[in-house]
Amino acid sequence: MALSIFAEKAFLPNEETLSEALAETKSTWGRIMAYMTDAYKSVNGEWKYYSKAAGWTFVVKSEKRTLVYLIPQKDYFKASFVFGEKAALSAQQTDLPEEILTSISEAKRYAEGRSFMTDVKSDADINVIEKLLKIKNDN
Repeated sequence: MALSIFAEKAFLPNEETLSEALAETKSTWGRIMAYMTDAYKSVNGEWKYYSKAAGWTFVVKSEKRTLVYLIPQKDYFKASFVFGEKAALSAQQTDLPEEILTSISEAKRYAEGRSFMTDVKSDADINVIEKLLKIKNDN
């Protein structure tokens, strides 16, 4: 089973299928996208199919820098980040939830950084995503 609810390479997700998959959290997705568009330069997103194991992922970039990977699930979505060491250290100095700080510190280190995910299930999660985006962008 793929990480994304959109597992079939032949079926590129669209607004209708995304709305069906996310249900009530589609509005949360929209608010996060609106925040990024307002807060960062030249924000654009595109669907990418990385592998059968991953399925379709929505990649959001500011200019050429990747900000976040949004991975649709049934009734919610995951936000996946890659933090370099500077960003990982910066995150530890914040009031982010303990489970996210643990995810960052325990993430395996790769050349491009530490990869971690957090579930986005309601508007209550937007503040955390905005903080993570700011750390990513600033570092």
